[in-house]
Amino acid sequence: SRIHDTRKGEHHYQYDPLARLTRVDRSNDEQERFGHDPAGNLLMQDRPGPDIVAGNRLAIQGDHHYDYDAFGNLIRERRGREHRLITEYRYDCQHRLTGITRPNGQTASYRYDPFGRRISKTVDDITTEFFWQGDKLIAEHHADRHRSYLYEPDSFRPLALLEGFGPKETKPYHYQLDHLGTPQELTASDGEIVWSAHYKAYGKISRLDVGKIDNPLRFQGQYFDPESGLHYNRHRYYNPDLGRYLTPDPVRLAGGINAYQYVPNPTGWVDPLGLNSCPGENGCKPDSTLREPTAGVNQGEPALPQLTRAQRRARINELGEANAHRRLTELEASIPGAHFLEKHGAQTTLESQLERVRTARNPTTGEIETFDRGRRRGEPRPPSAATHFLSHRDQLNAIDRAILIFKLNGRAEIPDPMDMGKIIGEGYKRNGLEYGKQKKAIVYLNRDGKPITAFTEF
Repeated sequence: SRIHDTRKGEHHYQYDPLARLTRVDRSNDEQERFGHDPAGNLLMQDRPGPDIVAGNRLAIQGDHHYDYDAFGNLIRERRGREHRLITEYRYDCQHRLTGITRPNGQTASYRYDPFGRRISKTVDDITTEFFWQGDKLIAEHHADRHRSYLYEPDSFRPLALLEGFGPKETKPYHYQLDHLGTPQELTASDGEIVWSAHYKAYGKISRLDVGKIDNPLRFQGQYFDPESGLHYNRHRYYNPDLGRYLTPDPVRLAGGINAYQYVPNPTGWVDPLGLNSCPGENGCKPDSTLREPTAGVNQGEPALPQLTRAQRRARINELGEANAHRRLTELEASIPGAHFLEKHGAQTTLESQLERVRTARNPTTGEIETFDRGRRRGEPRPPSAATHFLSHRDQLNAIDRAILIFKLNGRAEIPDPMDMGKIIGEGYKRNGLEYGKQKKAIVYLNRDGKPITAFTEF
């Protein structure tokens, strides 16, 4: 097959009997050669050194060595002399990438909403927030920039990029796409080309011809992260240099025998969601019987589960609670002496709080808390009141509010109770074992503004 571009030259493609890409010859750029093992693992034949794959996990490619966790997620890349250049990858309990540490010490962290969509990333203390409509990224924002993305109807093919704050300052740029919907150029309203790039076969940019503005969109559904070189692909992260994903397909066995494969070939298939199946009547492969070769991937977004309003609300609450509990657990573990979740978290029971106010028994560890000095040293030390939050999100909101106040005044002084505007906790007073519900929260911070404890106040 052949593609002729008047500005970027001719591209010739060759395939094996299974329609897998084996060779790319370009008139204006470098050539590429590929091999494939029986499981469909991509082997870069034009690179020095061996490609070693075990269980569909790429272990070695040239001087790059790759390590995985027990779930098959890539956690470490080692390269260079004596493998001293190490990139670390971190994941949450749902196998979503939450952080990267580069060999130069640069770090990046990522956060997700209850639906698994990435809602922010922080690099060099600069946080970028992302906004979604269904499974499509429609905007990104940080202190110095706001961008919006428009798409062709019922598709993941980008149509325009709007950059600027407010209607008077926003500038439109229009995408020029190839047959697969991959951006080739961005043009201003006067026709000037402000971004133009050459790609390698599996999506990595080989040469940037024009870069007056930056464009992060790549293959359909993919967003380029310059801090890592990876493409965020909704449910997973894709490495365009390797032509494979970092983690196995979330659909597990339904993803086929190779859970790391991007697509059977990158010249006729796309995967906007990072899953084995894509929008369209013919899976990921464009329908050749249609006049538009890629119309098969543009039949709309996947149908949402048919849930009632109450079921959707319950599911959102469930996912939100799980995410808040995870964040509280990680935060408490990172702060010496912190015990806000251990003693006052929503996972503790009302009965355990009653036991604590009676006997000083820790609701999580079961240990009896005692005085550590004075004439009563060693005796049980029950609190004046024992309470817990009704939800992890309420406790996390209280902590976030206290940290914000600390950032504004710069002092970790003894806090006043914060009225949260609703019932957020329950518990017992020691005198009389009086039961009550609370609307107020108190959060104690250390000198660095890190939370030590957070509880509801009678």
